[in-house]
Amino acid sequence: MEARENKFNFIRDERKIVIPFFQRPYVWKKEHWEQLLNDLKNSFLNKKEHFLGSIVLKRNNGVENYSIVIDGQQRLTTFSILIKVLYDFLNQEQREDLELKTFLFTKKEPRINHSKLDKEKYEKVLKDENIDNQEKDGIFGCYNYFKKEVENLKQNINLYNFVEFIIGSKLWVVVCLNKDEDEQKIFDSINSTGQRLSSTDIIKNALFGKIIDITNEDKAMQYYKEYWDSVFDKDEIEQEFWNEEIESGRVKRNKSEIFLYSYAIIKDIFNTEIHNLSNLSDLYKKHIENLNENDLKELLKELKDYARIYRNFPDINKTTVLKYENYELRFFHIISVYNTNTVMPLILFLKKILSQNENIYKECLYLLEMLILLNPETKDYNKFFSKIIKKIQNSNIDNIINIIKFESYDRYGEYFNKNEVRNWLYCIKNKDANFILFWIELYRQYKNKDYKDNTLGLNYVYTLEHLLPQSWKEHWNDIINDDEAEEIIYQIGNMTLLKGSLNSSLRNMNWQAKLNGDGKAKNYIRKNADLLINKELLNKELWNKDEIKSRTEEFINEFFEIWNVELFNK
Repeated sequence: MEARENKFNFIRDERKIVIPFFQRPYVWKKEHWEQLLNDLKNSFLNKKEHFLGSIVLKRNNGVENYSIVIDGQQRLTTFSILIKVLYDFLNQEQREDLELKTFLFTKKEPRINHSKLDKEKYEKVLKDENIDNQEKDGIFGCYNYFKKEVENLKQNINLYNFVEFIIGSKLWVVVCLNKDEDEQKIFDSINSTGQRLSSTDIIKNALFGKIIDITNEDKAMQYYKEYWDSVFDKDEIEQEFWNEEIESGRVKRNKSEIFLYSYAIIKDIFNTEIHNLSNLSDLYKKHIENLNENDLKELLKELKDYARIYRNFPDINKTTVLKYENYELRFFHIISVYNTNTVMPLILFLKKILSQNENIYKECLYLLEMLILLNPETKDYNKFFSKIIKKIQNSNIDNIINIIKFESYDRYGEYFNKNEVRNWLYCIKNKDANFILFWIELYRQYKNKDYKDNTLGLNYVYTLEHLLPQSWKEHWNDIINDDEAEEIIYQIGNMTLLKGSLNSSLRNMNWQAKLNGDGKAKNYIRKNADLLINKELLNKELWNKDEIKSRTEEFINEFFEIWNVELFNK
């Protein structure tokens, strides 16, 4: 890798600069154009060089020598359009003196070979062909903005001197990678701001770049439209979905990366024992290196099939309506709350191979649900779930449930014990209690005939409240003492769910005030009586350790009705 400050004439040292054929589109808008022009103008007026940012290039070093833009295409495209607009305002002698045309063209073709999404418009701008003067966005929008602004700019500054300054100043840091260097690792190490270069971008370019190399651009475009664009890029809704970032272990990755990681595990491209997510794009590149056209077509077809499955999985957020009877929704709620997206490769694989066996799929999710819920130790989950996939791939469908049971019990069996679960519920953390009480409420509603036909489900938006408060000494010292406090307060029976938290003064008040309010508070327990777990509290004159223990036992019994941990012993 080579990195150095550079003038814009670095572009003339390149025979051709290629923005990959399937690179993300040009997205800069007015605020970005305005910022760039103001920075350059101020830099010129103050005679002080201004750093515009880095450009990361990767050498091709093949028969046709050129460089690929890894990062910086937005500012490089914008700056080149500004140079084109300034070129149009200069007279012929000034143009030739500054040799501006050599910055933009190599012979008669643009020196910057743009991506397929913007290629046509970019070349029209450089060649003055059929530009939509009304367009305010994209390539044409950028050109129209600069055309208007430079018209105003020429009233105040000498455009020739301005152009001479911005092409002759060291405004750039140009980073050049060799062909074998991993662009994602380099990018992540030098770019802590702006839009992250995702593995998806690199993998997509590698896939279709390979197809172009062994066929042609028309064939690559055909495969792109049929297998990739129809899933990942077809409209803003799909792009927004696949670009959304979620947590995977200790890092955030967008959904398309999680999907490609999942597929790579299923196809044994990715080995969880030795690889990590930073290796993903490099592993795909190595995998496709020796594939022929038919192999690549089958890979794209399978990616599309799996991506559609992934796309149709429940997408959990605060507006999601959850119902007890929707088993798949409940499972995805669990992995959302407990941040266990490392299970996704296994779920994706099970969904595909069990498309005609819903009962088995349902039982698998139920077992995995218990595993995630009961097991507090998530270290090496990715390796564990990958191991199950391999076991299933070497077995048959009828044995899938037994494999999940055996591997789970063999690894985490100490947690599938009723006594351990009881102890857990008698001293439970807020996050766990919030989740469990929510599903006990849905379970009660499901069983209650008055609710069963009419309930619309619930959003997961409730706040956990300790009925006997954690700060108990002022109003509850006749109920408990110091020795009893921790044992009683943190039982699940001493907790409930409310729509919004109680204010701080009411939270620590005596039982009747918390139950019925103090005449001032906007929120109190009785006001949340639409929940069955609260309705049972309304006739309680006192709240003490006996009531708490009784309610804890009731919740424990319901927990075992929902999650039958003894299944792992069978």
